[in-house]
Amino acid sequence: MTDEFDEIETGRRSGAHRQDSAAQSNVGAIALVIILALVAVLLVVAAINIITSSMKNPEADVADSGSDKSASASPSPSESEVSVADSSLNVDVLNGSGVSGVAQDFSEAVEEKGWSIGQVGNYSTALTDSTVYYSGEENASQAKMVADALGIEATEASTDFDADITVVICSDIADRGPEPSDGGSEEGGSGEGG
Repeated sequence: MTDEFDEIETGRRSGAHRQDSAAQSNVGAIALVIILALVAVLLVVAAINIITSSMKNPEADVADSGSDKSASASPSPSESEVSVADSSLNVDVLNGSGVSGVAQDFSEAVEEKGWSIGQVGNYSTALTDSTVYYSGEENASQAKMVADALGIEATEASTDFDADITVVICSDIADRGPEPSDGGSEEGGSGEGG
């Protein structure tokens, strides 16, 4: 397509000459605008991430990860490692459920299994799952035996208690009481007969 500016008569000036490089400079400008827009979007996303992460409570992350590590770090002993209650260990039984008489019921069951009873009383906690705490790795297998004897799933190392083993009864098992020593859940599993 031609126009009056493309056909110039000699000796007469009719218009300006068009440059072919104008299209190339537009492509460069468009590319520069796109790059600047991407950089701006990335800066906005980074600023939002920084703001939202600074609004979190950093202590909550530390508390959650610390409790997960201590629970998963404790090895669960097998039945072959320990099979007899160690009567030299003191076992405290604390009622954290708010149900009257629970600590006494569970402490009698612990004593019947062969452990020595220490303190029996109430304990203030917001936890709802019963746990058997032990002081020192040498008590881990005995704590697991106490937990199994009472029908408690969780054992955890802790320095918060004075006794060798401390049972904290919470609302999850307070109403049903301690389980019998056989537990009924491992019928036929060990093959031990006599």
